[in-house]
Amino acid sequence: MDNTIFALDIGTRSIIGTVGTVRDKKFNVIAEAVLEHDERAMRDGQIHDINLVAGTIKRVLSDLEKQTGAKPERVSIAAAGRFLKTVSVRCEIQIEPDREIDKDIVRGLELTALKKAEQQIMGQLYCVGYSVKNYYLNGYSISSLISHKGESIEVEIIATFLPRSVVDSLYTVMERVGLQVSNLTLEPIAAMEAAIPSNLRLLNLALIDIGAGTSDIAISSKDTICAYGMVPLAGDEVTEAIAQNYLVDFNTAEAMKRQCSDKEYVDYIDVLGFENKVPSEELKEFIKPQVKMIANEVCSKIIELNGGKSPSAVFLVGGGAYTPYLKEFIAEALNIPVNRVGLRGRE
Repeated sequence: MDNTIFALDIGTRSIIGTVGTVRDKKFNVIAEAVLEHDERAMRDGQIHDINLVAGTIKRVLSDLEKQTGAKPERVSIAAAGRFLKTVSVRCEIQIEPDREIDKDIVRGLELTALKKAEQQIMGQLYCVGYSVKNYYLNGYSISSLISHKGESIEVEIIATFLPRSVVDSLYTVMERVGLQVSNLTLEPIAAMEAAIPSNLRLLNLALIDIGAGTSDIAISSKDTICAYGMVPLAGDEVTEAIAQNYLVDFNTAEAMKRQCSDKEYVDYIDVLGFENKVPSEELKEFIKPQVKMIANEVCSKIIELNGGKSPSAVFLVGGGAYTPYLKEFIAEALNIPVNRVGLRGRE
């Protein structure tokens, strides 16, 4: 199991554990386990109850151990973008003209840029990931510095930071379950890498990872990822509205939300113990204003991050992406055709 990778998606609604290997630059899944939180142990991507989250992860680990016959020891995790701050910096270093540029030189250049970004951030913030926007060789843009020679090299990066308390809670949970963190990144960075390959980033695309607590945003343009952002609104806002209107607990409201797309009628028992039945179309009409509000907030953030204009197309990922009318409201808010808003599924 030395060449395997274990990754955890610690979401507001559920925990997903994946074990796999990389072959021919592709990640091949060996085993996967998904488990929802028994209670609302997380809100808006932030861990509220460390012990409850740790307990759920232990059950996911047990399931994966049964499937693979081995217990994971090191883990790669991603943090939600709540309270996200981003900084763009450009850094230049001089090099020996006759020396061929290798990975160590490029890595040193990127770390120098990252240190410069950290100096611009005030307060208790922790870098959770960065993306390279451009490399430059002797002042000219170049896609890769490896094996070239020159007198000066530059890199432009976009670095992402979260409050240290958010990161500390993730590490505390990992310690509770006996795991060492081998890699930490930001959820929209991970989603962008998985959903939009580098050959598509020439286009001005927006990726929205809509979960239960947060909607994470990544934008590509001119062969690079140019912006990251987050809106603290997602599927839970719709669930809470259903709970209040139909007098049900949060888990019942979540089940109602999921069923309204598949069934003609949704059956439920309210907090008074009465059995009820509501037409799915009525439930969809009720959640429309909430869905539109989420779409408008997310699209407003996208336009802000994208220099005041709408992207050419949008990819939606995450469980919240399947909320009724969300796709249509996003197209309306961005003033783009609805066929330019696509759902990226497991495929």
